[in-house]
Amino acid sequence: MREIYILLSLLCSTLLWGQQPLTQVQANAFKEKVVQKNKTIKTMQASFVQKKHLEFMSKDMETKGEMAFSKPDKLNWSYTTPYSYRIVFQGDNIKVDDAGKVSQMKADNKVFKKINQLITRSVSGDMFDQKEFAVTFFTSGKETLTKLFPKDKTLLKYIKEIHLFFSPDATVGRVKLIEPTDDYTEITFTHQQFNTPIDEATFKL
Repeated sequence: MREIYILLSLLCSTLLWGQQPLTQVQANAFKEKVVQKNKTIKTMQASFVQKKHLEFMSKDMETKGEMAFSKPDKLNWSYTTPYSYRIVFQGDNIKVDDAGKVSQMKADNKVFKKINQLITRSVSGDMFDQKEFAVTFFTSGKETLTKLFPKDKTLLKYIKEIHLFFSPDATVGRVKLIEPTDDYTEITFTHQQFNTPIDEATFKL
């Protein structure tokens, strides 16, 4: 169970007000723009700031780190501050380096597979599967907000909503995960680099 919540904590974003829904025509145009942009992205590297909000705590927990993503399913997620913790995904294989202690997990159950897919697909912006989610679109300042409501009953035990904030260039700048308790995790990406070479050693532990 602990591992599930660790993986869920990799999804995130920020609450904004003044959201205006897109018309169907606008939503279709936006989806096409994201799909076309996503086709051009093979790799992504970025720094991130993650905040975990728990209702019973007076202050959000903040961590920082670096991530690297390579299509179709390679992801290195490294926390560097205030502790060292690294997770590497390759397909259904998940390896964890907790301050030098390496362990391996197999995403061989339904929940792990779903969460693994959510992480990689949210990073790349490929999240418009109507079979998996009910999707709505909004403008939010200069960003476009996509709200996804999972349809899978098992996944709904852990995730109530996912919010993706797209920058004007149709890339994901922020992601927010809302749990059934209304606690949430939010991450903001900075210093994003697309289609730059990534050493294969980055995805190995």
